[in-house]
Amino acid sequence: MDDADAILVTASNGLSISEGLNLFANDKKLKEVLGDLVDKYHLPNLLTAFAFKYPNQLDYWRMVARVVEYYGNNYEISNYMQDIKKIIGNKSYFVWTSNIDHHFALVGLTNLFEIEGNWFEGVCSNHPAEHSVHYLASKLHEIYEKDQAGTLTEADIPKCDECGAPLALNMAGEDFQINQKQVQAFQDFIQKYEDKKLVVLELGIGPRNQMIKAPSM
Repeated sequence: MDDADAILVTASNGLSISEGLNLFANDKKLKEVLGDLVDKYHLPNLLTAFAFKYPNQLDYWRMVARVVEYYGNNYEISNYMQDIKKIIGNKSYFVWTSNIDHHFALVGLTNLFEIEGNWFEGVCSNHPAEHSVHYLASKLHEIYEKDQAGTLTEADIPKCDECGAPLALNMAGEDFQINQKQVQAFQDFIQKYEDKKLVVLELGIGPRNQMIKAPSM
């Protein structure tokens, strides 16, 4: 590690689980985060909550805002993230992750390629490729507060600034717009260090992961 010219951090859901965010778990925390939506829609886990076809947009955005408030806006750096930052130190680095929680960026590790997007971003549901990506942290916090106060209305649903269409989360799916600046920065990093001493840290990546593990081997 001391002799490394650069560090490539690769991370998937195992790291998120270690931090306490388990998309697959049906446990007490699910009810703590989603509240009445768990019983209302028989949601067994967060993964299902995001994929579920809600009968109305208000309950969908309630779900999103509750999850992002708990795991995003209220995120505090974990011991795992502190250790990662210590390992990186002052070395050149890049993070390549399929995690949607945006935790790396939240702790200042912004040399980052999020290959499945993150739940802080929204895209136009009518023109996802043509219209700009929206950063929704403050909007989701507003939705959460109105949800808790019982004042959330249809007018609070996030909409595209350019055409007024409802937004969709910019995560893996038919509307997903990969961050081309992240793609280019990642390619530049790999090209710069391909013939040098590059240490690859593999964090929480299962043996069948085809998005990161397979191409990085």
